[in-house]
Amino acid sequence: CPSCNARTLWDIVSSCGLTLFACTWTAVHPDIPYMDQWAIGNAFRRLILMIVAFILPEAIVTLAALQFIGARQVAKDFNNVFEWTLTHGFFAQMGGFVLYVDGELRATLTPEELLQFVREGSVEMPVITKADIEDRSKGDILSKCIAILQIVWFLIQLIARYAQNLPATLLEIDTLGVAALACISYGLWLRKPKDVGRPYIVHWNSE
Repeated sequence: CPSCNARTLWDIVSSCGLTLFACTWTAVHPDIPYMDQWAIGNAFRRLILMIVAFILPEAIVTLAALQFIGARQVAKDFNNVFEWTLTHGFFAQMGGFVLYVDGELRATLTPEELLQFVREGSVEMPVITKADIEDRSKGDILSKCIAILQIVWFLIQLIARYAQNLPATLLEIDTLGVAALACISYGLWLRKPKDVGRPYIVHWNSE
């Protein structure tokens, strides 16, 4: 019956809104905040990334692709001497190592700086396993499952309407596009630690 296929504006907006929130919340992987932003840095960075993901999802895919390429190169550089994985590469690239000199915080090390200091003997090579890095990550299975279920349910609704020759709104089509790009971003960031609040401390050798 016609009334069975009728939807209110709230039905459309709420379905699209929940789908957008679920996919962007799960997909975005902010870097570790700077030294003076540890308290609120992660929340602020996540909010900025989510806003960009809503407005310019292509930019998030580009960022994820560039970080993936960079992390793979970092892992390759360190693998000449040390056994680093892609997760290590992401961790180093996202500000995972900070330098302490005489017990005082000095700087966040780039992967290039860390490798240079290790080769010069200025710092010891950080002993951190992939499991240790993953323990610092706050990506949880429950939120991912909820996001997947919401996206799948949204797709089922669109497919059902298409099968019945019923129209879809522009908002729903746009939401589908954003969700697809968010899935690509998530795939590129799959090995990147999520919501890491504290970096790994590297001490300068004073001797």
